[in-house]
Amino acid sequence: MNEMDQTLLGRVMAVSGSQMMVALDGEDDGLIAPRIGALLTAPGDGHSVIGSVASIEAVRSAPRGHVLLVDLLGEIDSGDAENAGFHQGVSRYPSVGTPVLRASKADQDAVFAKPADPSLQVGTHYDDPSRPAYLLIDELLGKHFAVLGTTGSGKSCAVTLILSSILQNYPNAHVILLDPHNEYANAFKDLAEVVSVENLRLPLWLLDFEEAVRTLVRGGSTHEQEAQAIILKHGITWARQQSGSHFGASPTVDTPVPYRIFDLLRFINEEMGRLGRPDTATPYLRLRTRLESLRDDRRFAFMISDSNEDTLSSIMGRLLRIPVSGKPLTIVDLSGVPSEITDVVVSLSCRIVFDFAVWSDQTRMPPTLLVCEEAQRYVPSNERLGFAATARAVSRIATEGRKYGISLALVSQRPSELSRHALSQCGTVFALRMGDEADQRFVSNALPDVARGMVAALPSLPSREAVVSGAGVRLPTRVRFDYLPPERRPLSGTAKFSKAWATDAVSQDFRDDAVRRWRTQSRS
Repeated sequence: MNEMDQTLLGRVMAVSGSQMMVALDGEDDGLIAPRIGALLTAPGDGHSVIGSVASIEAVRSAPRGHVLLVDLLGEIDSGDAENAGFHQGVSRYPSVGTPVLRASKADQDAVFAKPADPSLQVGTHYDDPSRPAYLLIDELLGKHFAVLGTTGSGKSCAVTLILSSILQNYPNAHVILLDPHNEYANAFKDLAEVVSVENLRLPLWLLDFEEAVRTLVRGGSTHEQEAQAIILKHGITWARQQSGSHFGASPTVDTPVPYRIFDLLRFINEEMGRLGRPDTATPYLRLRTRLESLRDDRRFAFMISDSNEDTLSSIMGRLLRIPVSGKPLTIVDLSGVPSEITDVVVSLSCRIVFDFAVWSDQTRMPPTLLVCEEAQRYVPSNERLGFAATARAVSRIATEGRKYGISLALVSQRPSELSRHALSQCGTVFALRMGDEADQRFVSNALPDVARGMVAALPSLPSREAVVSGAGVRLPTRVRFDYLPPERRPLSGTAKFSKAWATDAVSQDFRDDAVRRWRTQSRS
């Protein structure tokens, strides 16, 4: 390459493993320094090192008083026809004094070329809106990914855009989205099967022992709760065994064999009747009272019924979209789930998806993407918070899911409260705007060295922009996501006060309807 064909900016002043320092040339008084994110090249013998401007700093010893800190991204090999083109990573570093130029159009074309591997477009490059930004679909999904950003940064829209692009290109996908606030049904409409407490039954018999304890054991001292758990273990095992022979199984407490709540209550009553001392009946009474109260509570109707019908196959079919039937996405609407057992439902959903994949014929099991919104609630950094079984179920998918074709997407507005172990399993990170210093440090530690120079931009990123790094992109880059029209966006939980308060639009009918729904525990 002839360096006179491009603008000479300066020369290499120092080189480290992931950055080089460039002293701006002092000969051209009209020289305009490149902006943050611009591509530069340091030509060598048969190759050029490509970098991105991370910062501009004042240094008195530099010829023009300023230096560029440049993140090293990769190389363009022009001397070997077989390996020609852009390659991530640097094998031959530029030496001190090497001239540094603005990247030519040909250089940029090589760096930003559409990948030969399967890919999809989600936006454009920040520093050049004419150049599409691509995601490598197999690398993105095969190695998990995370979408991180503060509330209002466009995080939900970014998730919608990524999933929409996947579904548009792969209409026979299998995607499950855990939606805590019923935001996403509006965005996907006919592409999604929306399951909620009103149209899906997750029977009590589907819970494993730990989930059943979380749901049913209430009140009393730690000793009394331990006693309830022991009674519950024996009771569930006995109830499962009453119907186990019909399913060709010798069930344990965790085997997903249906049982009737009537049988569980019968076991509790009979065991309580055998007690010689009435004062030892308290754990039995607490369990019976809890079961009876849940049976009479409409909010728990999706879980508590006295049927032992075997619905496991149909439940898995709806969750996993088997068959797809024109709806490649399942949205699990958690907004109607009682808050005291939301973590149980998330644990159950993640666990049965993983167990189904483990026990399936691996040659026929379709790869599945599980998207976990508000992931910090379920896999928190502080292990003492939340429900241990939920964290374990999500973490198991993060650690082992790839072996069984299950991909995980973690979505969080507070990444510093997210499990570091779970995030470390995500091969691609989408970092949107975040102002909290703890969140910025956490994300900075999760990104490779070559992307950390971009972290400084996180507090000022506008909506629809993200720093993307990892296996799903050819090189760390700042992406401007494509525009989503209002009808394709997830519903925002933020009220439009200025519009809502402009008129007196609510009436007594609205008030009476709200009271009726409240009393009947029904949204319709």
